[in-house]
Amino acid sequence: MRERTLCAAAAAVLSFTALTGCGAPKEPETPEEFHAAMTARSVVSTGNTARLNRVFDQAAAGQDVTIAYIGGSITEGYAAGAQSPQCYASVSAAQFQETYCAGGTVTCQNNGLSGTPSILGNLRVSDEVLPQQPDIIFIEFAVNDGKENDYKVGYESLVRTCLEAENEPAVILLFTYMENGHTCQDQQQEIGAHYDLGMISVRDAIVPEMEAGRMQWHDYGDDDVHPTVAGHALLGEFIAEYFAQAKKAKKDRQYGIPAETLNPELDLNGKLYDAVSLQYHDGDWTPGTNSSRFPAGFVYQKDGKNEGLTFNVTGKSLFVVYKKANSKDYGMAGVYVNGSLAGIVNGYGANAWGGPTVERITTQESTQEMNVEIRMLDDHTDRNFELYAVGVTE
Repeated sequence: MRERTLCAAAAAVLSFTALTGCGAPKEPETPEEFHAAMTARSVVSTGNTARLNRVFDQAAAGQDVTIAYIGGSITEGYAAGAQSPQCYASVSAAQFQETYCAGGTVTCQNNGLSGTPSILGNLRVSDEVLPQQPDIIFIEFAVNDGKENDYKVGYESLVRTCLEAENEPAVILLFTYMENGHTCQDQQQEIGAHYDLGMISVRDAIVPEMEAGRMQWHDYGDDDVHPTVAGHALLGEFIAEYFAQAKKAKKDRQYGIPAETLNPELDLNGKLYDAVSLQYHDGDWTPGTNSSRFPAGFVYQKDGKNEGLTFNVTGKSLFVVYKKANSKDYGMAGVYVNGSLAGIVNGYGANAWGGPTVERITTQESTQEMNVEIRMLDDHTDRNFELYAVGVTE
């Protein structure tokens, strides 16, 4: 797939949308027209454009703009290079700068984290994304999430938390896609429709091209999930097309967050705690990990005395973030809340790659202080465990 400039793509779109004498759209015939049709298909919905229109006006007035991206390894830039200029986040931010800015600077705030779902994104967003008050937030977790209800709750909680940010950012959903067909687009699109958000789909764009034989997976994918450099450039085109369509759409005057939620109980006001932010008794656990993203966690070294790590946190739901590795040197730990075993987490996974895993431990009836102890199961004291952080929501 060869790289195309925005001007060439725009010209192809005009050719594709030209009307015949009978008023029907002209069917694509050339490679450029098929490409333009694919790009146009990527836009599921422009959504309510009131917040985005404010950003367009801000850019046209020469003011600075911050675009934040939160997601998994695709957002982080796997294959293109973590947060490199060839990552789709960098590409789309640069395109926005070139197309819409009159003197101001666009800051690309890349908050992608490999192997993580929206549940963890929801715990990270309040501390890592929102303090910079981004004007636009892209959310990308369609291939990292599962179909279970916890992922639906986590995703809607993340969306709503972003929408409720004090500076009222425009929130746009990006649905990625795996070669085997896995994507959580349908459940996430339902949430996006409920909140009337802009939505972009890789599946809707490229699957018809592959079915027609005009495109193969390797034209987009480096492996079964991650885009190549050309795939990242294509994601940049999809985002540029979304901005173009949203700019042309009816200018909504205002946006209101729906009072009702799709899921009755959301995990709001998420926060992560570690050795820096907790008051704790470390017992037989040592502060500090080998993770560059979670350096202030806690490590249990095998054959210790198994004195538990204890601390207090306040919230309604409790989560733990920990390392899961394909090594039987890692074992199981029990999480005790107010003296009772609330959950067991396993640091070993047959298909694990050593990245962060998040699990809900308990949800109380209301927000309250919880006394938490984490210690190895009695028959797993001869194994290791790395706790990256604990999370709470209200």
